[in-house]
Amino acid sequence: MGKLDGKVVLLTGASSGLGKQQAIRMAAEGANLAICARTESKLAETAKICEEHGAEVLAMTVDIMDYDALSAFVAATADRFGTIDVLVNNAHTITVPAPFLEKPIEDLDLEMRSSLYAYWHLMKLCFPFLRDRPGAGASIINFASEAAVMGDAFYAPYAASKEAVRGLSRVVAREWGKYNIRVNTLCPNGMTDNISGGIDWMEPATREHIEKSFVNNPFGRAGDPYEDVAPVAVFLASDDSRWITGQNIHADGGGLINA
Repeated sequence: MGKLDGKVVLLTGASSGLGKQQAIRMAAEGANLAICARTESKLAETAKICEEHGAEVLAMTVDIMDYDALSAFVAATADRFGTIDVLVNNAHTITVPAPFLEKPIEDLDLEMRSSLYAYWHLMKLCFPFLRDRPGAGASIINFASEAAVMGDAFYAPYAASKEAVRGLSRVVAREWGKYNIRVNTLCPNGMTDNISGGIDWMEPATREHIEKSFVNNPFGRAGDPYEDVAPVAVFLASDDSRWITGQNIHADGGGLINA
C-alpha cells in the first residue's frame, strides 16, 4: 500500500524541478494526479512517468498567472476525479537574482503574481472540493523558501513573495481547520535541473553565492529533489500529518536550525 492510495493531488509546476519529482514520488505512493505547467512537452514526460507508476493523470498546460486558466484546471480536475484531496502550490516564476537596487518593480509584480496571487486563487478555487473531507481531511502544501526566511541577498522579489505566502498560509490554516483542511508551508533545499542549468550563465559572484547556499548545512551537500524533498511533501499530503497545520517545515538538511 502507498501512503497516498486513493488520494487526488492537484500539483502546479510539474514539468521539471521539484514539481516533477514530487509528482513522480506521489504517483509511486498511489496518488492520482492533476498536474500543470506551461511547457507541454515536458509536462507530458512527467505524466508518462507518473502513469508508469500506476497513477491516473490529468495534465494541462496552464499559466498560473491566468485566473481563467486556473479555474478551468480546477474544474477539469473535479470533472475527471470527482474531488480534490491535496493541493500543492509549487509553481513559481523566479526572476534573475540581483541586488535590491537593481531590481525593477516589474520583477516584484511577476513573482507576486506567480506565487502569492496564484496560491490565493487556487486555494479558493479548490476549497469546495477540499472542505469537510472525512477522516484526516484535506491538505494544502504551499511552497515557501529558506532564502526568504533568512533574507538571502539578491532575492528581494522572491523573498517578499515567499514570506507573503507564509503569512497567508498561517491565516488560512486558522480559518479552515473547522473544515478539516490543514495548511502548511514547505521550505526545500534541492538542487534541481532548473537550478543547475540556470546558474551557468550568471555572473561568477552570483553563481558562487547560489551554489554555496545549497551546501550550507550540516551534511555539506545539496538536497536531492526526489530522495530528500519529495518524501516530506508526501508526508504532508498523507494522513500521517493529520495533526499538523499552520506550520513551516524545512526540508533543508539543517540549513536553518533554530529554537
